[in-house]
Amino acid sequence: VDIMLDASASRLQCQENIAAQGYVIAESLRLCRIPAQIYSFLSLRGHTVMRLFCGYDGKDKEENIFDYFAAGWNRDGLALRGASHLMKRSPARNRILIILTDASPNDDRRIPPDRTDGRLTGRDYSGEAGIEDTAEEVRQLRKDGVRVMAVLNGEDGATEAARKIYGEDFTRIERIENLSDAVGLLIQRQIEKMQR
Repeated sequence: VDIMLDASASRLQCQENIAAQGYVIAESLRLCRIPAQIYSFLSLRGHTVMRLFCGYDGKDKEENIFDYFAAGWNRDGLALRGASHLMKRSPARNRILIILTDASPNDDRRIPPDRTDGRLTGRDYSGEAGIEDTAEEVRQLRKDGVRVMAVLNGEDGATEAARKIYGEDFTRIERIENLSDAVGLLIQRQIEKMQR
């Protein structure tokens, strides 16, 4: 299982909750002897930065997740492509990616023109364009056999955008007390799909 944390500036007000939620999920997986890898992503000056807190091998401790901080932008589609590369190190046949996010892709760098799509001008990486790009990367991950699900943190997550990106494979956590039930149910559904 990979746990990816959105670390963009829109997450500044709930950094501690996101780190705590990521830690609880990772520790629960460790207790079940399920290998987990934890990382965050953000975009700064046209570069998407991914920070690995803990790898599958368990050499790094889950506590490193408390070094999580939010800043910059979030180019979610590119981060999902990076997650795909990181997941290739997984020793498991079945792979799950859990994203803690607000489902609001937004970057200061525009999407370049693409003559093959008939777009002669660039577009802002936000709103529908960001959602489309992110949804395309989720589809590609699923095509490659990765089960993708999202956890929307707090009250500020965009439910309609999450539905467009992740389908029904997302849940909203407004209070940390609801975390185990909601995420447990999401993971249980993914495991049932694997057994079909």
